[in-house]
Amino acid sequence: MPPLTEVEHLLATRIGFDVHTVGLQAVRAVIRRSMDEAGVSDPAEYARKLIGDSETWNRLIDRVVIPETWFFRDTAPFDLVAGFARAHARRASGSVLRILSCPCSSGEESYSLVMAMLHAGVPADLFSVDAVDLSRRLLESARAGLYGARSFRTESPWYRAAYFDPAEADGFWRLRHPVLSPVRFSQGNLLDPEFLENRQPYDLVFCRNLLIYFHAEARLLAITALSKLLTADGTLVLGHAEAAFAREQGFTQIGPAGAFAFHQANSRVMRKLISPASRPKRPLGVVLPRSPSAAVNVSPRVPIPPLPGDAVSSPEHEVSPLTVARQLADAGQLEDALKLCSRHLQRVPDCADAHFLMAVLQNALGHIELAASSFRKTLYLDPNHREALLHLALNREALGDKPGAALLRARALRHPDPGAIGEP
Repeated sequence: MPPLTEVEHLLATRIGFDVHTVGLQAVRAVIRRSMDEAGVSDPAEYARKLIGDSETWNRLIDRVVIPETWFFRDTAPFDLVAGFARAHARRASGSVLRILSCPCSSGEESYSLVMAMLHAGVPADLFSVDAVDLSRRLLESARAGLYGARSFRTESPWYRAAYFDPAEADGFWRLRHPVLSPVRFSQGNLLDPEFLENRQPYDLVFCRNLLIYFHAEARLLAITALSKLLTADGTLVLGHAEAAFAREQGFTQIGPAGAFAFHQANSRVMRKLISPASRPKRPLGVVLPRSPSAAVNVSPRVPIPPLPGDAVSSPEHEVSPLTVARQLADAGQLEDALKLCSRHLQRVPDCADAHFLMAVLQNALGHIELAASSFRKTLYLDPNHREALLHLALNREALGDKPGAALLRARALRHPDPGAIGEP
């Protein structure tokens, strides 16, 4: 790999950014545009300017950060928070449930947390959400509470009618005050030794899909910082590609498999966190089907629904078996979800998404070798499956195979998600 320039090295040391995870050429294109904006042609001179001028540094960060987010991105983490908040509200004696969303990007995750708790019937004065990000531009956007179509990518955005009003700009929606008010936004860097040092510890910390962009040393620094931010019984929620790393660092996975929530090894287990009584009446974000014949019950120990070939209902009322498997996984029924994936693959053996879901479930159950095999099958069918590549990269790195991990990361990030680096 080509050596890093002074600017790329500065990004690596200050914010832990592994330029190869996004793609070296993409990062260098962003740096060139930022240098042009600053009127500087020499990278070494630009690096010195970045060190001495916070305004120039902030402009570069605004271009480098990856603003890929939307409301209720994944269902299980928000179901878990809703149940957590309901349990806290029942036993609260004036205490406030403290939640951190970092990085918060343009605010969709932070506001989804608020909507999940309000939807679960939790009074707003019993929780607070601190939202932190590196980018001033994204923070300004988050504070405005104005969102377009890219922010509403869930299958059925039920929350839009409940918590938004149509904005003056066509196609945009503005958040209502009850959702805006519990969130406190601020700029910060997780790797800064003084990051949030004067804040009280948090009961819940959401740090999803950040560690995958860090180099190995930065990930260790970040997980240490996150540990210090948690209360003794606090819960850390990560992205699914980061779960294996958390387990390697002594965290214990709790709750539904799809939530990717963790306790520190020395914490007391909160048995009531995901008890049936603490869950909302229905999983947040799950579409309620129009026809009873298509309804999917995800209560404990539900029988596996029939696959399409077994179904009695008409085709227009059938539910995708992978959708059902994900719902079973969100409800904690990992073995049933695995069986449904296996049955689906017997009929459709070349379904990359089914192999990937099976790999995630096997990983959650601790079947690491089986998961690796399923990830490889995913990649055989879809060589550019970004999340499978990142999962395998983390596994390779944990086994000490850094060159293999680097190759997988490079493959993954030749095909970044929509809205990746440099996009407005």
